[in-house]
Amino acid sequence: MNGHSASLSFRRSQRGAGALVAVVLLYVAMAIIVVFTNRNLIFEQKTSANQYRATLALEAAEAGLEWATTMLNKSGPIAAQCLDDAAGQSFRARYLSYASAARTWTPTAAGAVVASCVTSQAGTDWTCSCPAAGTAPSVAAPAAGGFKPGFAIAFVTNGATRSVDLVSYGCTAAINSATCTGDAAATVRVTLANVSALATAPGAPLTARGEVNVGNAALGVQNGDPNSAGVTVNAGMGINASSLRITSTPGTPPHSTLVGNDDSLRNSTEDQMFQTFFGVPKATWRDSVADARLSCPCTETSVSAALATGARKLWLQGNLSMNANQTLGSVSDPFILMVDGSIEMRGDLNIYGVTYSTGMTWDNTGGGSALLVGAAISEGNYQGNGTPDYYYDPRVIANLLDIPGAFARVPGSWRDF
Repeated sequence: MNGHSASLSFRRSQRGAGALVAVVLLYVAMAIIVVFTNRNLIFEQKTSANQYRATLALEAAEAGLEWATTMLNKSGPIAAQCLDDAAGQSFRARYLSYASAARTWTPTAAGAVVASCVTSQAGTDWTCSCPAAGTAPSVAAPAAGGFKPGFAIAFVTNGATRSVDLVSYGCTAAINSATCTGDAAATVRVTLANVSALATAPGAPLTARGEVNVGNAALGVQNGDPNSAGVTVNAGMGINASSLRITSTPGTPPHSTLVGNDDSLRNSTEDQMFQTFFGVPKATWRDSVADARLSCPCTETSVSAALATGARKLWLQGNLSMNANQTLGSVSDPFILMVDGSIEMRGDLNIYGVTYSTGMTWDNTGGGSALLVGAAISEGNYQGNGTPDYYYDPRVIANLLDIPGAFARVPGSWRDF
């Protein structure tokens, strides 16, 4: 009995050892799981942080594309900090030049970084640098903590007509060259195409959405261009002109070239009419295309002074009155005169280009050689007792269509390599 009791007691004392081993093995397994879980968590955190930096750099590069395109489409001069300035060159004139004969844009420093910007992580205090061509930009990172994303831009020659390539280097730190010193970098590139400032050529030397009323004045209208069907006057309402001097394409009856009561003109709004010829709303053309903006009332002196600066896309806010006998523009160098108001002309003027206004009058030419070579467009009526000649010259129209307007991205041209 004593031996049997001792054996039972021994076996009872050994029952907890298996449980202890099992618990220890479970703890070891749990520790291994925790270690690997923590390792994966750290990996995910690092991946997420890297993704955030890469995204920040890419968004900075994208911001560079948008900023540079907007700056190219601003007509006013800028200072070295890229802000509006009363003097100096526009962003476009500073970094690009246009050869009208070849219809090509050439960067002043092809491939080199020409401008840069940087901001705080919150994006609330942008600082930019737009130095003179040939000088490297220089921006310093803001004092605020966190990332200081920035971008630097460069222009590259593109062989296509009226096009240029825009390259933007994004970085998580301030950048003044193609090299990023931050934690992440991105490079994106697009092709920008320049559309004409005059999107659609007028079909006649004189166009009015309202009526054309010159009574018995011997107004001259000439259009020998077969590509425009030889139309001489196009009006949305009636044409009251009993003594017109009409010249059109050979074999065309003169009065058949007068197109009055044109429903497409009469039923269009002023904005629709403007966009028919210029392709964009008035405000867009004024802000992104015009290279000279004048507050009026204005005279021929104002127009002449603007042309003398090299401007060829004039926006006049208010009425224009021209009285002096002078020549503005030429066959090889015409201009666009957009008047957000009325035009009143008197005297022996010679104008080469296209005029657009809310209403137009030409009186008292005095039997001289008053002449408008190109086209005149009125949102309202045309009237007057003057006898100028409106001459539709296809050479002038072709040169007007070559005048550069706004830049826009070419669809499908974006790439990040």
